[in-house]
Amino acid sequence: MKIKLFKFILIFIFLGPISVFSKEIIFGIPQNPQNINPLYARDAASEKITDLVYEKIFNYNEQYKLTSKFVSWKNINDLDFVFTAKSYSSNFSNGREVVLKDVYFSIKKNHHDPLSKYFEDLKGIQHISLNGSIIRIKLKKPDPLFVEKLSLPILPYDLDDLKIDLSKSSMGSNKYQIISNKPLILLRKDGKRIKFEEVKDPSVRALKLINKEIDLLQNDLSLPIINYLERHHQLKTLSSPGTNVSYIGFNHQHELLRDPAVRKAIAHAINREEIIKFFFNQDTQAASQILSQKHWSSSNLSPHEYNPQLSKNLLIDAGYKLPLKLEFKTSTDTFRIKIATILKAQLEAIGISLKIKSLDWGTFFKDIQNGDFQLYSLTWVGLKSPDIYKKIFHSSMIPPFGLNRGLLQDEIIDNLIKESYDKKNWDGTLEYIHQNVLIYPLWYEGNFMASLDSICDYQLTEDGSWLGLYDVRFCHD
Repeated sequence: MKIKLFKFILIFIFLGPISVFSKEIIFGIPQNPQNINPLYARDAASEKITDLVYEKIFNYNEQYKLTSKFVSWKNINDLDFVFTAKSYSSNFSNGREVVLKDVYFSIKKNHHDPLSKYFEDLKGIQHISLNGSIIRIKLKKPDPLFVEKLSLPILPYDLDDLKIDLSKSSMGSNKYQIISNKPLILLRKDGKRIKFEEVKDPSVRALKLINKEIDLLQNDLSLPIINYLERHHQLKTLSSPGTNVSYIGFNHQHELLRDPAVRKAIAHAINREEIIKFFFNQDTQAASQILSQKHWSSSNLSPHEYNPQLSKNLLIDAGYKLPLKLEFKTSTDTFRIKIATILKAQLEAIGISLKIKSLDWGTFFKDIQNGDFQLYSLTWVGLKSPDIYKKIFHSSMIPPFGLNRGLLQDEIIDNLIKESYDKKNWDGTLEYIHQNVLIYPLWYEGNFMASLDSICDYQLTEDGSWLGLYDVRFCHD
């Protein structure tokens, strides 16, 4: 008996009281993150994880204005920027305090790594230097949105010496650190563990919550499932409006989709209000542009009305012999397949025969990144800056240099984007995108979460992030 007690005491000492007594919170998610290295985290799940682990040099407040805990800044002129350290205290997960050298290192590392998702944003830097409590940056040419591009994760300057593989572990200064990659488990600074469990099928995810196999879930659920969970007396639910925009993307090199008449016909053929009413929660709203109406750069655009007769006339007047044949790619998520099936039926009514091709998430996302598609639907997550319009529409941003996955090459939009930067007014750019349906925004999907009644203090965010995990706890803790 004494030996067993001695072993238990040893376990208590080495593992700590949290791991012995505290149950981890299990968060059910539709897809596992593809890459948890913050430099290469390009899918939504990966970005949400890295946001929990890494603080950023700059962030956006609720009014979409830039703020920073770490530095103050000023423009000396159009090319020269000075960043001065603030007296803000934060520590990496190994206990070392974050210093200005870490900020400097984070900018330089992304600037010099061509594989980093931030590399293109920082190509305009000509020179960067650190001198005491000041970082100086000189640009090659003026960039009115340059400071916004410094919304970068802060990495330790001694990262190479630490010999940490950031695709499997982490070294950030935010509230969480990654302690296991498979399964994915995060440890909060107060000792609480969060385990992420992939459950692709939304019905199965909901059943696992009801059966208490997971503790909470968020979003990616159909309206019938949401309604069922809201009626379940042993669950807590929350809903709120969202800013993440779902959209249809076009391959602008395709012989049919390069024609604005075809894209406009598709836009007028889709009954968004009907889809929202029957398949999404009450906080979902139809979209007319990528960034929400609350954003300072938004424009007052009239939505494309549902008018299938107009759609058919557009195709006939353009000289097309119906039906047209197109392929639509989506993931194997059952809810997304259901939405694709509805889009197929609505497009068939105007003379477009749509073939749905569903792929596992990894293959699907890779195809989209490589421009291997005709039509597809995805959701832009966590967008905060109008710089996104350059990234996805400018001819210089065709992959691997940017996010122009539709391979659009349009001198007019290139010039309008430049003009928008110069004037700090995006109305002209947004009007051209809208009128020519360069992309078709569908809706800003409302947010929804459900949890066991034993879970407390989880809050939703507009952008659908998982930052509610900052404070989530078991109610009895």
